[in-house]
Amino acid sequence: MKTLYVTDLDGTLMRDDKTISNESADILNRLLARGVLLTYATARSLSSASRITGNISFDLPVIIRNGTILANPRSRKEIEISVFGEELQDIRRVLEDNAIPGFATAYFGSDEVKLCLAGRMNEGFEDYLQNHSTDRRIQMVDTVDQLYQGKTCYFTFIAPKNELQPLYERVKHIEGISCVFQQDKYRPEYWLELCPGNATKATAIQRVKQLCGCQRVIVFGDSVNDIPMFHMADEAYATKNAIDQLKEIATGIIESNNADGVARWLEAHA
Repeated sequence: MKTLYVTDLDGTLMRDDKTISNESADILNRLLARGVLLTYATARSLSSASRITGNISFDLPVIIRNGTILANPRSRKEIEISVFGEELQDIRRVLEDNAIPGFATAYFGSDEVKLCLAGRMNEGFEDYLQNHSTDRRIQMVDTVDQLYQGKTCYFTFIAPKNELQPLYERVKHIEGISCVFQQDKYRPEYWLELCPGNATKATAIQRVKQLCGCQRVIVFGDSVNDIPMFHMADEAYATKNAIDQLKEIATGIIESNNADGVARWLEAHA
C-alpha cells in the first residue's frame, strides 16, 4: 500500500532559526532516493519555500500558500493555481473600509505579483517588507482598485491580534473562501490569510495523493493551518512544540522541530 508523507515547514520541519538542519536534510534525501513519497505543505510562497528546501531533493508536487498552489519543486513553476471567483466581490465589500496593511497575491499570466497599497504600514508589515526587500514581486499601488488587478489567489494581512481580530470576524463568514488566522511564528503580530474555498492543505493533499496513486496519507504539523490536513489524514503527528489544539487530534506526538522530529520519525518508520 503506497503512502504519501506530507510535512509542514515552519515550526515542523524547520527549526526556530528558519532553517532545515543538515541532519534532517541528509535523512530526507536518503529516504527520497529510496523512493519514499514525501512532499511539503506550507503557507509560504513558492520562491520562499524553495529557498528553504533547496538542499532537499523533493520531486512530488509541493503545496504552497496553504493549498492555493501546487508547484513543481525542481522547475519551481506552478502546476495548478486556485483563484477567487465571484466571491472576490464579497471580499472587496467586506474590506472596503479596511486599513490594516497587507498584500493581495495575483497572477498576470504566469507572473506572480504581491500588490500592496502604499501608505498602509505598521511595525509588523514594515518588518515583512524589510525581510523581503529583494522580492521583485512586491509592487506598491496607489488605489484600492489596483489591489484587485490580475487573477487574485490570496490575501495576507499583518497586525497585532486585537487589531486583526475584528477583520477576521467579518471575513470568516464569506461563503466560498478559507481563512487562516494565527500568530506569526517569529514575531508577536498575527497573520490573517484568505484563500479560495477549495484551497486548503487537505484538498491539495488529496490532489497529490491522486496524482501519485497513493492509498494512505501521513502528515506532520504544528499549527492552526495544519488542522484540515490532520482531519483528512490516515495518521497525523504533531511536533512537541505544536499548539494544544493540534495535539488533541493527532495520532501521536513526535520530537520538536528543533530536535529534527519529522526526519527522525520518518527514518524510523517510512
